Amino acid sequence: MPPADHPETVQAIVVGRRALEGGDFAAARERLTGIDHPEALYVLGVAAQHQGDAGAAEAALRRALALAPGFAQAEEALGRLLIDLARWDDAAALYADVLARSPDSLTGRYGLATAQLNRGECEAAHDAFDGLLREGNDRPEIRFMRARALLELGRIDEAISDLTISLAARPTALALKALAGALWMSKRHEDFDSLLNGAATVPELAPLAAELWRQSGDTSRALDAVDALTKVGDLRLEAHVARIQAYVDLGDGPAAERAARDALAQHPDDRIVIASLISALLMQGKADDALAAVLPLRRAEPLRQHWIAYEATALRLLGDPRYDALVDLERFVRVYKLPVPDGYESIEDFNTALYAALTPLYAYRHHPLDQSLRDGSQTSRDLTGVDDPVIRAYIVALDTPIRQYMREVGAGSGHPLTARNTGEYRIAGSWSVRLHGRGWHVNHVHPEGWISSAYYVVVPDDVADEERKAGWIKFGEPPFVTTPPSPPQKWIRPEPGLVVLFPSFLWHGTEAILHESLRVTAPFDVVPA
Repeated sequence: MPPADHPETVQAIVVGRRALEGGDFAAARERLTGIDHPEALYVLGVAAQHQGDAGAAEAALRRALALAPGFAQAEEALGRLLIDLARWDDAAALYADVLARSPDSLTGRYGLATAQLNRGECEAAHDAFDGLLREGNDRPEIRFMRARALLELGRIDEAISDLTISLAARPTALALKALAGALWMSKRHEDFDSLLNGAATVPELAPLAAELWRQSGDTSRALDAVDALTKVGDLRLEAHVARIQAYVDLGDGPAAERAARDALAQHPDDRIVIASLISALLMQGKADDALAAVLPLRRAEPLRQHWIAYEATALRLLGDPRYDALVDLERFVRVYKLPVPDGYESIEDFNTALYAALTPLYAYRHHPLDQSLRDGSQTSRDLTGVDDPVIRAYIVALDTPIRQYMREVGAGSGHPLTARNTGEYRIAGSWSVRLHGRGWHVNHVHPEGWISSAYYVVVPDDVADEERKAGWIKFGEPPFVTTPPSPPQKWIRPEPGLVVLFPSFLWHGTEAILHESLRVTAPFDVVPA
């Protein structure tokens, strides 16, 4: 290999950079592989990241920094990579090193605050973004991130103001989605509609506007928006997805299948479209076709919870005995009592304190757009990042049922739940949901989980009626109507202090509570450690 200052090395770097800038990432990697030079490794790492090869990208960028500590471009690229991979601790460590050398570094301050926000350190993140803005760094992305921190902290009106400014300065899908969600959950529905009407006139944002109308339950508006887009050119992927999902929501399996196949003609590998096609097939009783579509994805992405759920539903419709082995409701859906945390006389005493601690965190008046909740509200931030002694006591108390569950279900390579059982875990997220009116959860899975849960803080008297099962959690029923039908196979009646644990891939939802009732839960997801 020529030395770093050899003309051949310099020429290779020039050619590699041109290939990177031109979007030919394969050519950039081919030209620069094997050159142990900081700039060559930087270009190599960025090209690898663009190709989705995170391991090669990280190795190249870390080698670049080993050869040239403080190489700003390589640090910035590595930081973006770690953030994209949601490796928040590693990102925080990287940006802390940047700030140790350059305390005023904008990249370091912004990057560290981003990692802090995603680790649940909302107050610290807000203060950092706020400081940057007050110093005159009024970039749309900084204002957007401060808005995210404000949303987590329940300061909704301030967040909406920031998001409005950020969206006007840089009309991105992220800003539109965040602002629309904040308006919707604040029950500012006229402002929500006005925002989407405006976005529908912007070609880059119109597909998302259609999808947000669909998520709000207005499928006719969503389909009208997509139809308008078909008159001005080929549909973008996001518009295809909005149309397919609208037909799924309407229970129109044939139309959903046609729309999905149209989309796959242009985007044959898109996972969201394939998932929607599988739903459409199951709706029509085409379980053989659905199983054939999902099995390659199960092999390629064995931890993807949705693929397991779709496989299970196809097996159930086919009457295949593998369904019972995969779902095994009696083995894998288990119920525990939460141990009474220290300092409390009873679980009732503790739940009273827990609900009091949770109440200020219900900053919103309405359910989120893209989640299972209907007619209720959800805490604005992850409970694992809340510095409150009662909430911390709750998180600590969960260790007992979680470990008992892992022991009881066991380990073993033959099942997607037991194969991941290392005997250790971490809580990947925890939140609280308050149902009121006639609230319920539509059937869903938890795509980022391994073990999921329900913990009951407040339970209405309605649950005593075993015929209506109001507020009961149910298992096994998909979120779409299948042919033949797939009704729930198991219900559990809520009780205060009860912890229900089950595989994250298992379809689950709730029966609606009765008018003016109140049901409060504090669910969480667990992943292996």
